[in-house]
Amino acid sequence: MISPLSNSSIESLMQNFRHLEEQPIRTLESRKTDINDRIGLFNKLKTKLSSFESLVTDLGYSGLTSVFGQKAATSSDETIATVTASSSALASSHTLSVSQLAKADKVVSNQYTLSGTGISSTLGAGSYTFDVTIDGTTTQVSLGISSGEDNETVLNNIITAVNNQSDIGIRASLIKDSGTTGRLVFTSENTGADYEMGLSDSSGSLLATIGMNDSVQSNGTSGGYIYHSSELNAQVTIDGISVQSNSNTLEDAISGLTVTLHKTQESGAAPVTLNVTNDVEGIKAKLEEFVEAYNKVVDFVKTNSSVNTNTFKRSAFSGDFSITNLRFQLREQLTTPVTGLGSDDPRLLSQIGFSIDRNGKLSISDTDQLEDIIRDNLDQVEQLFNSSDGYSARLSSILDEMTSGTGLIEQRKDVLQSQITRLNNRIELMRKSVDKKLENYRNEFAQLQAAMAQFNSQSNYLTTLSQSFGLSL
Repeated sequence: MISPLSNSSIESLMQNFRHLEEQPIRTLESRKTDINDRIGLFNKLKTKLSSFESLVTDLGYSGLTSVFGQKAATSSDETIATVTASSSALASSHTLSVSQLAKADKVVSNQYTLSGTGISSTLGAGSYTFDVTIDGTTTQVSLGISSGEDNETVLNNIITAVNNQSDIGIRASLIKDSGTTGRLVFTSENTGADYEMGLSDSSGSLLATIGMNDSVQSNGTSGGYIYHSSELNAQVTIDGISVQSNSNTLEDAISGLTVTLHKTQESGAAPVTLNVTNDVEGIKAKLEEFVEAYNKVVDFVKTNSSVNTNTFKRSAFSGDFSITNLRFQLREQLTTPVTGLGSDDPRLLSQIGFSIDRNGKLSISDTDQLEDIIRDNLDQVEQLFNSSDGYSARLSSILDEMTSGTGLIEQRKDVLQSQITRLNNRIELMRKSVDKKLENYRNEFAQLQAAMAQFNSQSNYLTTLSQSFGLSL
């Protein structure tokens, strides 16, 4: 009797067959992996080129948007004033004396025993309204007073009514000047005389009763203003010229500079000196970024264009002349003199402190030389990059051909993606073919199993019949 194969044995045979039949598919999948790796390398190359191109573009600007327009500003005494400069500032020096800082206007109430009921007793229960005027805008504030309310409750209700008003221009608070007494304080939200507050009762006499009088200076426990109008503005002298400001931050007193005042000076003290120079460190840092980005491109292209001299295995970009030649193109542009400049002006990076080694790597080899020319002759550095034949224009042309939406890198990726599409189609057809073969084999095994079962049944019948006649088969 023939023993039929079990289902698990058949399935094992099928899987072995599938593994054998799918070997060509695995070869194609390996090719797909290689192609995807190349696409990944092109993406990395584009990222490095785009970073480099961004720096090249920055170095190509002129005027206020130029990297070379960066200015550095210093203060001889930063405890008195600090200073920052925009690109519109001129390299120059200024003197500054600070006689007064800007202040926020303040008006205080009379002093009250907080547990007492003097305010509610004097005014009586009812609704009260007063006006607050700041910089020409008047806001009305309303609140109610109940009979017998203590002074602290009344003052806190005023605080809530004021602070709940949006854009009123002042803030209200309670200052407890002892364990049992306190005073209401109104403070302008902005410093300077332009934001001096005006206060007036419009319904009832609440402000008058508590001493919130903007016309009388506070004295002792009586209410009134804290600072006179003349004390609210910052007062400075710049290059001998008297300047007033609502704010302690002077943003337009000196063109291109923002001066922040911190404290006043003693009468007769030496003025603070504000110096504005070309931002040597900032500009040098940008040029160092340029060097670093350039070298990353050179290293990446070289590494992925090499051929192993022992195994002769080629890198991803080997044989792609447009890619392998890129680093030589870039080097050629950086070592070719810039035209159209003055006869005594530097025309090469090597004349301002740069050098390129035998491997095409760029470096700043003479930092002192570069810093000196940035400090003293910045225009000579700038024109090497942003003139019509400058390095920015030259490099941008090469880089754009590589990185644009229709550039060489995207073209290469499109070709590779087409190859992947074709491979996917082939793999799909091959998988269908393998699946069909396996289905046919399963059907054949099923038929064979049925035939074997029938044979075994007939064999058993014959054996039983022969035994009944005393015969043996």
